[in-house]
Order: sequence, then structure tokens, then C-alpha cells
Amino acid sequence: MVNINKLKIGDIIIRFGQVYKVFKTEKKDDTKIIFYKKFFENPGRAPSIFSIPQDSIGNTKIRGLIGKKDLGSLLGAELKAFEVDLEMNINTIKAILNTDDPMEIMKIMKNLATERKTNEKFPFSKKEVYGTLLKRFASEVAYVYKTTPEKGQEIIEEALDRAI
Repeated sequence: MVNINKLKIGDIIIRFGQVYKVFKTEKKDDTKIIFYKKFFENPGRAPSIFSIPQDSIGNTKIRGLIGKKDLGSLLGAELKAFEVDLEMNINTIKAILNTDDPMEIMKIMKNLATERKTNEKFPFSKKEVYGTLLKRFASEVAYVYKTTPEKGQEIIEEALDRAI
């Protein structure tokens, strides 16, 4: 797993559920600056480039990539074991969304997938959150399983279907 406190060129990090690759480091005064860009860029668009002082990473939600074994467990036995709370309101869901914790994200996704399956009047706001979570986490799933983000979405939705 990547040590986010000592990033180097080629390291993979997760920020807001998206996969980024460190492509440059630079020393300015006594500060190491980390430059990174999205791993899965939209074709035809100029890449977005981000930078952050190495010392500030601990104050963000940037984290290392989940391992393949841990991801398999999360999309399998752990996902099935998560309790569903259909009473969870949208504000609670959005607060958890901001944690960027894969386990919490999959708990919310299971809740939303279950509600979507059982509720004909699935609220639009929850549809939007579900879509956002799916798109964000699919990037990481795709990287771990060496596939496309679209296939990553399919993997997540198949896991959810098996769990509910």
C-alpha cells in the first residue's frame, strides 16, 4: 500500500473516490510539492493537473488504493453482512459520502440499492447520490481489477445484486 506521507512518482492515490497518479514531485524552499492527475481521463479533454504540498496531505481525504484482496472481500462477504437501514436520510448519506471510506461507501450503496429495488418512488436526490457513489468507486474498482470504469460499475452493481 502507498504511504501517503512519502509519495513518489508513479504512486496511485485516491481523492474523492477517483484514482490519481503522481507524475511529478518538486522541491520548493523546504516543501515537497506533489503533482498528480486522474488516471482515467476523458478522451479528448486536456488532463486536469493537481498539486499539493506533501505536508498537507494528512489534512485531506487523500488515501491509498484499496488492495485487491480487501476489495474482493468488501464486494463479497462484507457487503452481504452489512445491515440495511432504509430510514437513513439524505443528509446522513451525504455526510458519509464525504468520508471517502470504501467500506462506508459500500454500506450506503447497499442501502440505496435496496431502497431502489423496493421503493417505486425512489427519490431523485438519492438517485443522484447513488450515481455519484457508483461513478466514484468504479474508478478504484476498475484500477484494482485492471479494467475500465464502465466495467468497474458493472462489477459493483453485480456485487450489490448478489448482496440484496
